[in-house]
Amino acid sequence: MTRPSRRVVPRLRFARLPLALACAALVFTGCTTPITKEGDAPDGPEYIRWMPDAFRAPVEQQLPRPKELWWQDFESEELNGLIDTALTNNYDLRVAVARVAQTRAQADVVKANESPTIDFGASYRNQAPGLGPGYASSTSQWGSQPLWQAGFLANYEVDLWGKKGFNTQSAFSQALASEYNRQAVALSLVGDTATTYFLVVSLDERIAVGERNLEAIRTVGRGLQRRVDRGDATIIDLSQQLILQTNTDASVTALKLQRERAFNRLAALVGRTPSTLKLQSRSIEKIKIPVISPGLPSDLLCRRPDVRRAEAALEAAKADLYAARANLLPTFALTGGAGYGSFLLSQLTMPQSLFYNITTNLVQNVFDGGRRRAEIQVASAKNVELLEAYANAVLSSLRDVEDSLSGVNLTAKQYESLNDSRVRAQRLAEMSAKVVERGGMDYVQLYEIQRTVLAAEDSAIGARNDQLRASVDLFKSIGGGTSLDNDPCLGGGRLPKADARWVEVQEKTDSAFAKKTAVGVNAAGQPGYEKNNGKGGVGPSLNQNPLQSPEVDFDLRPLPKAPAANSGDTAPNNPQPMPLPIVQQKP
Repeated sequence: MTRPSRRVVPRLRFARLPLALACAALVFTGCTTPITKEGDAPDGPEYIRWMPDAFRAPVEQQLPRPKELWWQDFESEELNGLIDTALTNNYDLRVAVARVAQTRAQADVVKANESPTIDFGASYRNQAPGLGPGYASSTSQWGSQPLWQAGFLANYEVDLWGKKGFNTQSAFSQALASEYNRQAVALSLVGDTATTYFLVVSLDERIAVGERNLEAIRTVGRGLQRRVDRGDATIIDLSQQLILQTNTDASVTALKLQRERAFNRLAALVGRTPSTLKLQSRSIEKIKIPVISPGLPSDLLCRRPDVRRAEAALEAAKADLYAARANLLPTFALTGGAGYGSFLLSQLTMPQSLFYNITTNLVQNVFDGGRRRAEIQVASAKNVELLEAYANAVLSSLRDVEDSLSGVNLTAKQYESLNDSRVRAQRLAEMSAKVVERGGMDYVQLYEIQRTVLAAEDSAIGARNDQLRASVDLFKSIGGGTSLDNDPCLGGGRLPKADARWVEVQEKTDSAFAKKTAVGVNAAGQPGYEKNNGKGGVGPSLNQNPLQSPEVDFDLRPLPKAPAANSGDTAPNNPQPMPLPIVQQKP
């Protein structure tokens, strides 16, 4: 009975090894309360208590909210096509998309550090003398001793003070900041594409007006040349007309140069070469100017992607500070190994070859030259820096909206005045042409009228472009359009912290921090995830819906606490949080 018992006991002990490690981990895990100190920097929204209740610029009431695809309100099919192409082909946006994939994967790397590592290894060793150097008393005892081993090795550092949890929270916040950076790049891309398109069209119209006026000036010059030849006019009159003609020609040439540069920039924004881009529109007057509501100043905290990016970076810095403080406290590590070892390969899998070991280490740093405390100072200073950067981003967003509202109001008045001047100048040109034919006007008046007509038409077209640009700037300054009827950003939303709730929601959306395949380039030349179908290839583009925010309507109340063990309650007393709505991704 002795021999069977010796064979059974090691197996029982080996079977209890994972259970022992798990129990020990549960005992020493769970202390994740942040180590806060008096004077710590507050949260971003708590720091900007100077946020106004309304904008300074006058805003009309009952204005419509901006649509999600806000650029369609300009009612230009050509502009819609250009923006769709830009969101697909622009390389700056592709760079931002690739960075999102990097930060998501990096968050997975950091989160994996919370889990134990289990490795399998096999080794063969042969040493002589068999007992080790110096143990052979004679040459007859100098023989080699082989050793075969195969087994598993488990390592786990217990997160006693929540350091790893704070590192994971920081990584998730950084990934969320990357998501918002992608959205900010996309919003800027749409705005730049629209304004550049309007500039190209306005320059086309200004060039057409300039060439039409130039032809009229040349016609007058030819008539004046004939009169000089007959002696009815002086060379001074002809010289003045020729100077006006050459100056107008130079102005039209300068407009053509501006147009070529703007067109080339538009081609770069949509990811095309200039030779493959064609535009049909030639008049900026046909483009509608939408009028929308800017909402409340507090809406910017949630709607502006750059503000949300700044707050996510602030959350990451705060988590880094907590992790640095936890790094001062002792660390507790568990190491376990189990497997088979034998001097003979044929006996490697026999019961008597089974072995296991468990090691625990509790380490408290005593002296490191002040490195850990210096790391706390660095993290604390970075936290304050990003807090100030967040406040600066909020202040800049308010300035942008105020500038845009003023621009929308004043450019509308400017265009109305200049358009009225254009109409009057066109009428003046018609009347002056009739007077000139009858010989009732001197040439000094004619020169002034020609310059006035050209300047009035050119200024009116430029004012119309300024009005369109101001409208685009307003859309950009308020963070684009709204996608939901009950948009959480309306009425003063705030960015949720990257806690377990946020991660749970993200795992159900396209922005999931789940284990994904590597990023490659598909057949269309766009970044996408590699397929795991055994055939290779890359899936659909990752830059779909780049304007859609990863934010959802979070319930910001504290999570419910578990009931006390001796309370006898079957459910927690605190109310359950509301279900988290999922932002559905469009196909």
